Amino acid sequence: MSRAALIEDLRAKVRRLEGRPQAASLTVHPALSGMLDLQAGHAYTVDSATLAMLVMAGPSSRDGAWCAVVGAADFGTEAAQSFGVVLERTVLVPDPGQDWLAVVSALVDVVSVVVVAGRDICARDAQRMAARLYERQSIIIAWDCVWPRARAHVRLTDVLWHGVQRGNGHLQAREATIEVQQVGHPAVRRRFWLPDGEQRVRAIESSSSQLRSVS
Repeated sequence: MSRAALIEDLRAKVRRLEGRPQAASLTVHPALSGMLDLQAGHAYTVDSATLAMLVMAGPSSRDGAWCAVVGAADFGTEAAQSFGVVLERTVLVPDPGQDWLAVVSALVDVVSVVVVAGRDICARDAQRMAARLYERQSIIIAWDCVWPRARAHVRLTDVLWHGVQRGNGHLQAREATIEVQQVGHPAVRRRFWLPDGEQRVRAIESSSSQLRSVS
């Protein structure tokens, strides 16, 4: 057993002895399978709307989870739906005002996934929120935010659009690399169509785009 696995096993045993809930695993979008381990009770950071929607989509479409999006006035509901986010179970709070942290805390109490856009949080508030997330078995997806104590950071790099040549034509497909840096694990990268010409999200299957560790 690896050192990381041993530590996690000991933590689980301590939680059982203390009578505390053990963090549940949430379903990830098929594109992120093997890249991201989504555990209730934690925060995750993403650097784009695409990734926020992609991480939301697994719990929303496959676990039946309710979601909320806070502080994203231009959140693309049509795009989110194309990734698999169930809009009927999604609450939008475009402008939470100055008390945004209280709004987020209240939402954590009632929904499983809360996306927070463009709102940095200090280490002390992040620690308090971590305790609340663990108690409620919810997750936060911090989109374009500084969020201490996040369990993983998901980034979009090397974006390449198809369909426009010399200023003419229409955007038809997009290639990009998704990089996941999870605490205690090597970073991994995979190349995707986001989306392809048929508006599907799928890995680009080639010898150079397979899942790999980043040194």
